[in-house]
Amino acid sequence: MKRTKVLCFTDDAVGRDVEMLLPIRYFAERFLNCEFFHSLNIDIHQIYRIKPDVILQANTIGSNLYFEISKIVHEENIPLFALISEGNFRTDGSFDYWGFNRDRKFYQDFVCCWSERTAEFLKTKEPESAGKIVVTGGVGFDRYTIYKFLDRAEFLKKYNKLNYKKVIGYAGWAFGKLNHPRGRDEILFWARGDESKLKWIEEQRCLVRDILRVAIENNPDTLFVLKQHPQENAPERPEPVKNEMSELAVYENVLYLCSEESIHDLISVSDLWTCFESTTALESWLMNKQTIFINPEPDFNRDLLYKGSPLAKSYQELQTMIDEFYSNGKIDCFHNSEKETQRKELIKNIIGFGDGFNHIRASKYFAQTVAKSKVQNPKFKIHFWHWLVYALIRIAAPFYNRKVFSKLYKLKKHLWVFENYKMEKLHKLYASYLPSFEAFYSKHGIEQKFEDGTLFNAYK
Repeated sequence: MKRTKVLCFTDDAVGRDVEMLLPIRYFAERFLNCEFFHSLNIDIHQIYRIKPDVILQANTIGSNLYFEISKIVHEENIPLFALISEGNFRTDGSFDYWGFNRDRKFYQDFVCCWSERTAEFLKTKEPESAGKIVVTGGVGFDRYTIYKFLDRAEFLKKYNKLNYKKVIGYAGWAFGKLNHPRGRDEILFWARGDESKLKWIEEQRCLVRDILRVAIENNPDTLFVLKQHPQENAPERPEPVKNEMSELAVYENVLYLCSEESIHDLISVSDLWTCFESTTALESWLMNKQTIFINPEPDFNRDLLYKGSPLAKSYQELQTMIDEFYSNGKIDCFHNSEKETQRKELIKNIIGFGDGFNHIRASKYFAQTVAKSKVQNPKFKIHFWHWLVYALIRIAAPFYNRKVFSKLYKLKKHLWVFENYKMEKLHKLYASYLPSFEAFYSKHGIEQKFEDGTLFNAYK
């Protein structure tokens, strides 16, 4: 039986968008007779080289490239299945759910919402598309339930920190965008054009830095793992950023990490997880970790995640919670009934489900796209510009040197392409996840449920 060729486009070889697609790949390879190919979204010529039956994307609105691919495959009659990368959007009318989609049309077969809240909002706003708006849950969050994460002893040995018995993690905010033109524009968009917020953000950066610094100095027996925000580094900006953590890397009991480790591994090896403002708090809850928000001034334009965690407005409040945790094994404020209720509601309203089966909910609809591909008649019309980009990448790649290319005007913005176009990191990552998928599927009897036809009804 001929296998269905699925071409997946992502913006990188690792990271959020990749994590969303790999669980669907596992399910489709195991049950839907699919063969997968992966490509960076700048490498659009792969459509005409591979001639896939189905295109799979993490989203269609997050960049010009994602939108361009969605429009091309629609025009060429290639079935498209896409998820939503930023599914926790506001439903008060302030969020532009079209993003880079200039046509304001859904070219994918299904609009896969994370929650009933966002699905009902979109159905109200786009009633003519209500039939293709479905709830799948946040697929990328399944990994916090399915995967086996990095062992703490292995992690400490890797960084020569075996002498530490206590580990506290911190997820960085995007403070580092302040001193870069494109980053400042993005922050201004977040601040709705209010330039006075730039000064406020710098003040918060310094306050959070100082709270962390005192905690680091006063807890020398504790390892602080500080994780840089992944979007602080613009492709055209290879130099280090200045954020709330970068000045603290000099301390012996600090590990300042950028892209060296996955966020789920860092949460896993930490006793406590802290942040200024980050969706990693929700991810920590899924992994049964307690969280603290470090907010010197907690009243600002933000998502509601902070309601599920205690807030530390000063070093003294942070230290009190740290001491309470290591003395009693828990922070009482984190476990009070109000916070626990808030966390359950937040998980439901943000990602829909936290049970690890969101990729199966999504695969129910992906299976329909695969079935549709059997009767489609794609055109595969070659575009010269896409072929040229494909060719130039492969001509220049053998000569790639980061230090040299980062000084060349046209090439410095595309260092990530030369470093990732072969998608080697993705293939290695997927291979490492396979045992976890096998164990999860075996534990929950997924194969038996699929064979007897009850699987998709079991996880609605």
